Amino acid sequence: MRPSIAVVGSASPDRQYTPDMKEIDLVPDVCAAVGRELARAGCDLIVFSSSDDYIEKDVVRGYLAAVQAQDRASVTVRAPFDRVTPFDVPPHLKHVLRVLPDSAEEWEVSYYRAVFEADGLIVVGGGRATRIAGILAVARRIPLIAIAHFGGAALSVWQHLDRHQNDATPEAISRMAAPWGDDAAEQLVASLVDQRSRMQEAERAARRDQSRVRRGRTVNGLVAAAAITVALLTVILAYGTGTTLTAVGYLIGGSLLMAAAGALINDTSAEEPNLPWALARGLGAGTLATMLYMGSQTLTNPDPLDAEATRRLAWLLIPLGLTAGYTLDKVFARLRNVDALAEKPFTQP
Repeated sequence: MRPSIAVVGSASPDRQYTPDMKEIDLVPDVCAAVGRELARAGCDLIVFSSSDDYIEKDVVRGYLAAVQAQDRASVTVRAPFDRVTPFDVPPHLKHVLRVLPDSAEEWEVSYYRAVFEADGLIVVGGGRATRIAGILAVARRIPLIAIAHFGGAALSVWQHLDRHQNDATPEAISRMAAPWGDDAAEQLVASLVDQRSRMQEAERAARRDQSRVRRGRTVNGLVAAAAITVALLTVILAYGTGTTLTAVGYLIGGSLLMAAAGALINDTSAEEPNLPWALARGLGAGTLATMLYMGSQTLTNPDPLDAEATRRLAWLLIPLGLTAGYTLDKVFARLRNVDALAEKPFTQP
């Protein structure tokens, strides 16, 4: 899809700007050059006003000069429904201009809404609204070019972008404030396209990570369900055997499977599920819980491991394994916090 780039700002000689603007007489040609390079880069335009007080008219002029009738280019005008926005469009390019009136009565609503929806933003000069749009673009990680050399709000936006950078390279940020040259527009638009590519790649990487995490959680859940099923089956099998050794084997196996299932269930809430490590933790917790419980039984019961007693123990020990596997990380986390608190020296309040 063709990226839609919003351009905002102003460079009126009759207006005071903070910071001050310089070389205002060059801004119309600068904006026309930017529009021309946006058309050559295969971008669409989003503009808001055709007034001579703002930069959009010159950007559209340069953009249309580089567009052919057969191109898929478009210039979208986003303005309140009651505002007239005439642009000088050649007859063979009338189809390029699209006026989309906004139902909002206040221009700020349609203005900031369009900025949020844009695939990129270019700011030149401008005042308070331009500064807010640029800072919001930085906060929302919208690809941004702030032509800071001429001053105005674009300079403030550039300084804010320099602190946060987002997807812009240090070289691109420096270029935004460099003196204007013949190839400046081409380089800046290329930087904007590069920022968008970086952002899209980061989004694709994030989606891949999310997909991997979802797959890991699904696998953990399925393996946990299978382990619980087999563990419950060991209880049934224990009732079908008459030998103590086999019954004990079912008891221990069911407890370990339940502990592994508990660890897997707990691992599904982790940022990065890890099936082998969760199984290892679960089996370790199950082994510890089983040995401690069986050891306590041998101390209080002289003959705890006959077949009948083992089958009765299964109803308690197997659920205990699930609890041990599920709570192991939480117990260790609590112990680590206690250790951390113990290391802090006591100070008299």
